[in-house]
Amino acid sequence: MSDFDFYSFFNQAAFEVSGKTFENLHKSTVIADLGLDSVALIELVGYIEEKLRIRIPDEDLAGVQTLEELDAVVSRFVGVKASS
Repeated sequence: MSDFDFYSFFNQAAFEVSGKTFENLHKSTVIADLGLDSVALIELVGYIEEKLRIRIPDEDLAGVQTLEELDAVVSRFVGVKASS
């Protein structure tokens, strides 16, 4: 996502839904290692969808493990919205 810091955005989303902030997020950060429970993860995805005005199907999130993978999925749907 050009001119968009996904990692800062993710950190803001995590803070909004769980009250947690993370330092040194990078593309290989494993989301499961961040200590967010399943409810927080669902809320986090909802926050991302709401703020970016996109809808990400569950099947596209199923294999996502790292922030880089999540960034790629989000970027793909932002691109779809922008071109429609």
